[in-house]
Amino acid sequence: MSTLLRQPLLWFLCISGALFIADARTANQPDAIVVSPAVRQRIVLLWETQMGAPPTASELESLVAGWIEEEALYREAIRLGLEREDSIIRRRLVQKLNFIAESDPIAEPEEATLEAFYASNIGDYTLPERLTFRQLTFREEASALIALDALASGASANTLGESTMLNRAYSYRSALDLNSTFGMGFAAQIDTAALNTWQGPLKSSFGFHLLFLSSVEPQQATPFFAAKDKVLRDYSQANRKFARQRYVENLLDNTEIRIE
Repeated sequence: MSTLLRQPLLWFLCISGALFIADARTANQPDAIVVSPAVRQRIVLLWETQMGAPPTASELESLVAGWIEEEALYREAIRLGLEREDSIIRRRLVQKLNFIAESDPIAEPEEATLEAFYASNIGDYTLPERLTFRQLTFREEASALIALDALASGASANTLGESTMLNRAYSYRSALDLNSTFGMGFAAQIDTAALNTWQGPLKSSFGFHLLFLSSVEPQQATPFFAAKDKVLRDYSQANRKFARQRYVENLLDNTEIRIE
């Protein structure tokens, strides 16, 4: 036996086996759940935000116990890989990473930088063409044509038209506004060159219309000084979008992608 105990190979095998068993037992033990002062502070802050007052000692004890239970369940869910096929969790994680990617502080831009951004995106600060008009509504096209003849003969518009939920007059309405109110394609039917005369019938989602166009306001760019606040917001948003795109491109550049 003493000769056997003096064999180096035997001692090597014994020590290796002991280390292997210890490592296996350690690997099966999850990391400790630590309730640090920072964790307690977050729990208290969340409670104060919701309830408007700090928790009592018993409430805090219950909140901490609840957090420990939630943390244990969360860790077990991660261990089981429950997050991998969950589209809601996937979107939430992507959303949080997008927020991180866009969170780099942006230096206050100089006036000239904002003016250049404004000029290159002038369409975003330009009011569209806007129409002011009166209108009469009819369910049938034939009724609209009869009314149009009556108007040409001097009849009062106040005596014509059928009762609907629509207004009889609209001011400064863009094509987008008109299509939203009357249905897609309505604005394209209007002859903007025919001012101060009745035109139609124009078809809409409500029936047929006669329209008296009194004014057409052309497109108008909002001056830089009046749009400056919006320009600054748009500039910041554009920079956040650029930062996110740069982050994603860098991420993809360092990721192996295989399409099978």
